[in-house]
Amino acid sequence: MTDKPGESRDERERRDAARRFLRTFGLSVATIAILVGSINIYAFRFMLRDDNQSIVQLLSGWGRLYKPVLHDQISPAVVAFGASWARDAWDPIETGRLLNRTVFNHGVSGGTVYETRRFAESAMINPNMEAAIVNLNTIFRDWDVRAKYGFDEAILNVDANQQPNRWVAVQRAYSLALTGWSIGANLELISAIRARDSGAALAEYLPSYQSVDFRLREEHLAAARQRIFPETTTTAPQTIPEPLSRFQQGALEEFEIMIDGLCDRNIDLYAYFTPKHVWENACDPHATLKLATLELLRRKIPSCAANIRYFDFDYPNALTLEGVLSPVTESQYYRPDGHPRPTVGLLMAAKMFGVEFPADAPPDLARDFGVDLLAHPDAEGWLLQRGARCEGVWEE
Repeated sequence: MTDKPGESRDERERRDAARRFLRTFGLSVATIAILVGSINIYAFRFMLRDDNQSIVQLLSGWGRLYKPVLHDQISPAVVAFGASWARDAWDPIETGRLLNRTVFNHGVSGGTVYETRRFAESAMINPNMEAAIVNLNTIFRDWDVRAKYGFDEAILNVDANQQPNRWVAVQRAYSLALTGWSIGANLELISAIRARDSGAALAEYLPSYQSVDFRLREEHLAAARQRIFPETTTTAPQTIPEPLSRFQQGALEEFEIMIDGLCDRNIDLYAYFTPKHVWENACDPHATLKLATLELLRRKIPSCAANIRYFDFDYPNALTLEGVLSPVTESQYYRPDGHPRPTVGLLMAAKMFGVEFPADAPPDLARDFGVDLLAHPDAEGWLLQRGARCEGVWEE
């Protein structure tokens, strides 16, 4: 380097040291960027393989970053939207095999109604999309949160006004290659794939397939048994239904925007309430949210170019009563946190799409596991009767 006129030796050494630091720092940053990009791109190659889709789509923690991109790569016929109630229920490979269609699980951990609506809007550009499965428990999650950490509207195909995102390809390339936040999730993916390939049991590398040990829930099961099957005949308590809260009304408005988008693009809607196990089911004898949803969907049918279906599985039935009347050790249908396992998703898919139940399904499900409420002659009565079961009243 050329010395500056009048520069002392100490000043020259400090200047040279600063330059060496900047060169070293720049080289370090470039090395880290290359390392991060290499890991992320390597992991993304695994994400695109068909045989890895159950692992990719059922693992938690990274859906907000990757699922909008993966959806567009796969271009599926059926897409499930919602929070972890949906993420754990829909194994894309097994459900796709049952329905003979390509299925994509767009569920994300802790998903909000706004995120669900925006993910759906981004996915609607898919010309192959025939049906959207929407988890209604997600729509009515009882908190006023717009979006969670990791949600980035810049990687969605359209903005909040349904206008194309001009720089979506650039944003996705950056997110996939250079975000260090995703390295941990990518390493988890690679670890799960290696566990599968080494012959590990499904539940060991996919938490969605873990089962609750009902011996640890005996106190809860006993309380549910006493409530739903009381020793003496009971009548439904006379209570006054509460109006929808401000949040619940806003949630329905968000849902309606999603419905309009699906209808405009001739994409069928299958809306459903998750069959929660009775040990954690909070009884609502008035079926307030379910009836409000029924009213909304009925109102949308005349102007909708697509089909709208509405199923309620969330009431005491052969599935949600598992382990209550007959001893069961390891649940076939529920995770330790109460979320549905993918075995439940198969049963719901069979009912919604009118295909045969899996061979190991409980025999009573054929006659008592949800109905299409929009096709039922007395949907209101059906909902109120099923809600009354939760409090020990079996009138039907």
